[in-house]
Amino acid sequence: MKAKPRGRRHRNLYVRGGVICYERLVDGRRIRFSTRTADWDEAASVRDLYEARHAVGRRRESHAEPTTFAEFAARYLVEDTDHLAATTRSDRARMLKHDGVLLGYFGMMRLDEITAPAIRDYWSRHVLQADRKESAGKNDVDALGAVFGYALDLELVEQNPLDGFRRVLNRKRRSQRGRAESDVHRNIRPIEHPDEIRQLVEAAREEGLAPLVHVLLCLDAGLRDGEALGLRWGGVLWGEHEGDPRRAIVIEESRPRGGEVGPTKSGRSRRVQLSRRLRTALQELYREKWGPKFEEFVLPADRDPSVFRRVEWRRILKRAAIGHRRVKDLRDTFASQLLTAGVQLGYVSVQLGHADVGVTARHYARWAGGDGYRDPMRLEAGEVPADMLARLVGPPKSPHSESLERANPWWSLRESNPCLQGENLIS
Repeated sequence: MKAKPRGRRHRNLYVRGGVICYERLVDGRRIRFSTRTADWDEAASVRDLYEARHAVGRRRESHAEPTTFAEFAARYLVEDTDHLAATTRSDRARMLKHDGVLLGYFGMMRLDEITAPAIRDYWSRHVLQADRKESAGKNDVDALGAVFGYALDLELVEQNPLDGFRRVLNRKRRSQRGRAESDVHRNIRPIEHPDEIRQLVEAAREEGLAPLVHVLLCLDAGLRDGEALGLRWGGVLWGEHEGDPRRAIVIEESRPRGGEVGPTKSGRSRRVQLSRRLRTALQELYREKWGPKFEEFVLPADRDPSVFRRVEWRRILKRAAIGHRRVKDLRDTFASQLLTAGVQLGYVSVQLGHADVGVTARHYARWAGGDGYRDPMRLEAGEVPADMLARLVGPPKSPHSESLERANPWWSLRESNPCLQGENLIS
């Protein structure tokens, strides 16, 4: 017998003793019988005939008002969002709030009144004519689809009107404008000029130690912003010295937007090699905090993380005079510069935490290939590939790193300093 095909066409059917059976709970009564066939399509026909004769699944007449979209959206937020990431739950609650655009348009409609034409009208009015980005409109569509998906699970509607509308969107993406808007490379904007990278790092250093570490975690380690915020001191593997290639950071958690701690985007932990200048900055921050506990976050957890983006990051960009940049551009810079230097695509993919090499290739194809040969940069003694980012803009060893112990003689000779114990932790 063939395995059960996927899809709603074969719902409420299962195999027992080599025969396909039907089972469904209707008004608290369980209906179960054998279809007397081993063919899934025949069994589906038997089920459909039975349900049609006995009016199973039909909505009954009721004197109560049908559920409106606003009422069911509130129910969806309470009952069917626990499995979502914290940031996704927050976004859904924001998009489905009572005074939001979605509920302002669909709120008083019954669920069965919301059709594909109504959604197209919403898209025309509140996305195209309002000159909003298509990505924002697609977020609205995803929120609508999630609400209707839950209504479909509860059998309050017979079909999801978003299915037809998404087909319309896919057809429009075949145009020149649609292909341009759906191009994955549109949002990949690394910092390509070495002088701009140097100016950015210097500006971050002037802003303060914590902002410098934040910038280098994204630039020299390729971390997502949430992964940088979720890094704990126990995940920093110092190595015996700055030339020990075993130095690394272990990424196991993420704190998107500084909110709840959860798994990384891929759901897997990874080990990212630690550049010398990032190790130096982490050492300084570790000493400044007088040896924090392993379970404490590296970046401050007692303040609003938006302060970095709204205040410190803007001041860094203004001081560096490199124009508008996103924090995400630092991660793109890490990937593009390593690929340009001749580092293998597979290595970069693992460092970034991508699901597979194909994801990395799609996003960074411009820097991963080309029809011309270029000699790869060679690693010097004790270097890891991320150290080449610092070498693009200066000598192999950072002058700041070389002068660190001369500039801080008061702690370097004290055995009681907690960082000296942490430096030799190799895991």
